Amino acid sequence: MSSTLTSPPSRWPHRWAWALACATFPLVWWGGFVTATGSGMAFKDWLTSDGVFMPIYPWLSATGDKFIEHGHRLLGMLAGILTIALVASLYLGEPRRWVRRYGIALLIGVIAQGVLGGMRVMLDERVLALIHGCTGPLFFAAAAGMIPVTSRRWLAEAMPAEGVPVESAASKATPKLLRLAILTTALAYLQLCVGAVVRHSPLMLTEGAPRIFQIAVYFHLLLAAAVTFHVLLLSHKCFWGRVCRIPAVSLALLIGLQLLLGVSTWMMKYGFPQWAARYVGETGHFNQADGMASAVIVTAHGSVGSLIVALAVVVALRVGRQLGIHHPASRPSSIRVAGVLA
Repeated sequence: MSSTLTSPPSRWPHRWAWALACATFPLVWWGGFVTATGSGMAFKDWLTSDGVFMPIYPWLSATGDKFIEHGHRLLGMLAGILTIALVASLYLGEPRRWVRRYGIALLIGVIAQGVLGGMRVMLDERVLALIHGCTGPLFFAAAAGMIPVTSRRWLAEAMPAEGVPVESAASKATPKLLRLAILTTALAYLQLCVGAVVRHSPLMLTEGAPRIFQIAVYFHLLLAAAVTFHVLLLSHKCFWGRVCRIPAVSLALLIGLQLLLGVSTWMMKYGFPQWAARYVGETGHFNQADGMASAVIVTAHGSVGSLIVALAVVVALRVGRQLGIHHPASRPSSIRVAGVLA
């Protein structure tokens, strides 16, 4: 750790981390839009689009589903290029080995995500589309996590020679707060995966699809309540504990927006519940809303969910850093993760 204090890492990894996260969020949004518009099989080939190598396909002259699907492919390529640039900058200017390994994990992740998307097309398999929709936000959260790790703030909370973390006197970061941040992250991601099942199960041509949809909806509603409670609790404790206030307040605002989008999504796609339809009339039905407004709202709902997961990851990392929980080689045994989480 002493090398990071005497010779600070290059600023380029932090810049590339920001670029990757900012490019991945539109990629997640566009991927949801592909699902919402049913454009996933606009092309039957992969690595090429209608036989044309993807980078040189005339995207701007395409229309409809092909414009949407190829735009998703181009954003995926951009994310891959930015990940390569990030890894290169880490190996050129980042002395911390575990951060360089983090970058390699991101590179493996973006390659795997691209291959998964390609196999979904080649095999025309809805289950692969579901998995692809779950792993995309996971990569986005991991990319967002690289931002605080490569920031100057992370090193400013560095450790002196004896290896004891320097914490702000006003900060109230505690092991309990860290556990809350980790639990909130896990619940938010689980909610995202269940939401993906809700979106994809109506499109599965199996006998059990309606039952899967019904069970997923119940779990989605239950998890929505749990995630809302934990996000608001985490935001409250972070704000009054003066721990990463901006991400915490952003989480609270996003959960309110997410609830509004969730209600709007259900009404746009499936109409009112039966008990409400008796009073206001039937305005929609199962998987019948195919308009552009519905696609935008549904996509926004999934994208905000991904953003909540990413911000929860950032909060967990920031809280953990203030507690001195980072690479095992740079902390004494008295503050190891196992001891803090005990």
